[in-house]
Amino acid sequence: MINTSNNFIGHLFLFFFIFCSFWRCANVPPPQPSIPEPAVVEPEQVVEEPEPILKKLPSPPKGLNVTSVIYNRDHMMIEWDMSKDSNFSSYNLLKSIDTVNDPDTVFITGDINRTTFKLEKFDPTLENWFWINVMNETGLNTSGMKKSNNVEIQAPRSSRLRAVDGKYDLKIEWTMNRDIDFEKYTILRSNNEQMKNKEKVKDFLKREDTTLVLSLDSVYFYQIMTQDYWGLTSYSNVIKGDYQIEIWGVEYSIVKTRKIDLAGKKLFGPIPSEFGKLFNLEVLLLQKNFLTEDIPEELWDLRKLRVLNLSKNQFDGKIPVDIHKANTLQEIWFANNNFDGNIPHQIFTLKNLTHINLSSNRLSGNISESLANLGNLRYLNLFNNNFMGSIPVEIGELKNLEFLSLGKNNLTGSIPSEIAKADKLQSIALFENRLVGRIPIEIVTLKNLVYLGLFDNQLSGNISNQIFENPNFLYLKLNNNILEQVNYDSLCESGYNWGNSIYFDVSDNDFKEKLSTCFSDNVFYEIYSSTKDKE
Repeated sequence: MINTSNNFIGHLFLFFFIFCSFWRCANVPPPQPSIPEPAVVEPEQVVEEPEPILKKLPSPPKGLNVTSVIYNRDHMMIEWDMSKDSNFSSYNLLKSIDTVNDPDTVFITGDINRTTFKLEKFDPTLENWFWINVMNETGLNTSGMKKSNNVEIQAPRSSRLRAVDGKYDLKIEWTMNRDIDFEKYTILRSNNEQMKNKEKVKDFLKREDTTLVLSLDSVYFYQIMTQDYWGLTSYSNVIKGDYQIEIWGVEYSIVKTRKIDLAGKKLFGPIPSEFGKLFNLEVLLLQKNFLTEDIPEELWDLRKLRVLNLSKNQFDGKIPVDIHKANTLQEIWFANNNFDGNIPHQIFTLKNLTHINLSSNRLSGNISESLANLGNLRYLNLFNNNFMGSIPVEIGELKNLEFLSLGKNNLTGSIPSEIAKADKLQSIALFENRLVGRIPIEIVTLKNLVYLGLFDNQLSGNISNQIFENPNFLYLKLNNNILEQVNYDSLCESGYNWGNSIYFDVSDNDFKEKLSTCFSDNVFYEIYSSTKDKE
């Protein structure tokens, strides 16, 4: 209670003190000092300062992006965004291969509307990076986003290669490439199926060229390489440049087959035409069989055929005139068949002929003087046919002739001495004809002559002593003529084995004297021969 009273008195005292203080301040103010008259002062001219202008720094241009990089085989097209800067100065197109380092400037233009460029030299198999460096009039520049082409990694479509039967050679063909960037085909060959050490045969620059005929002398493996414009390549399958032909149950390589020997194989029927597909065939031996019908014309298309032996078969009819197509023929052996008619004159155009054997057929007509065209002929056998007329003197023009057999025909007239101009003759068989006249001395003195068969003709006159001076005779038969005289001393001194009438015989002529028995005894001949050998 006491404390409450004391607090009240204190607050009252404080209030009184504050009130007195404000009262003193509100009393009469102190006197004011006198104020002098104000002087008139001209106002000062105030110069207003302009507000400062802040200078704006130039800003670089906005970067531009390359939007596309596309190409065809002629050019690569690069396209970029167009600048919208008012102070545009130029585009600078940069390029780098694989990386963005060390770029090259490929194009600069000050045309703001020009936003494409065609690059004519390029390699799409690499990454070609492009970007735009755009510059404004202040010289500031900015590079945009970079872009590359799609790298060309897809090789061209490969072709499919196959072999096709050729008439004379091997024909190959392949499927056509239809890629728009096609460049060429290259034909490759090798000695092995793995195509090691392959070599180029030929290039084809047109996509439509898809066949090739190959002249084959040996077996190769072949492949087609297809190349596009950019140098990417693909390879076809590998084929062997060969195929097999089946004849009489046996398969023959068209390339490797050079010789076929079927002599004495008891073959019947016609000659298969498939032989004509063996274009490298050189020797065909079909003798001693039972073959019939016509010779297939396909044989005459064999461009390398040298020897054709059809002897001892059962062919008949005419010798085909198309035989002249086989102009590589060197030997014709058609003996012991039933061919008839004339020898076709076309056969005398085969200038490579060295041997003709048409013996033991039924051929007829005259022996053509066109024989003279066969300058390489060494062997001519027309024995046992029905030829007639005279012996052509043109035989003497056959300078390489060694064997001549015209025996057992119906030849007439005399033996032409011109035959002796064929001075390589070793054998002359004119027996069993109707030849007349004397034996030409030019013939009996041929230095290479070892066989002379003139028997069974109508030859007359004397036998020259010079015929017995040839020590090389292995066969001399002049029997069954009308020869009139012979010198027995020369005959006996010749040393020929007259006791062996198979090889030596002058009997059955019109000699006035009986033949000497000087060599009728083989013992005497042996003694004489041993003496001659010692001389």
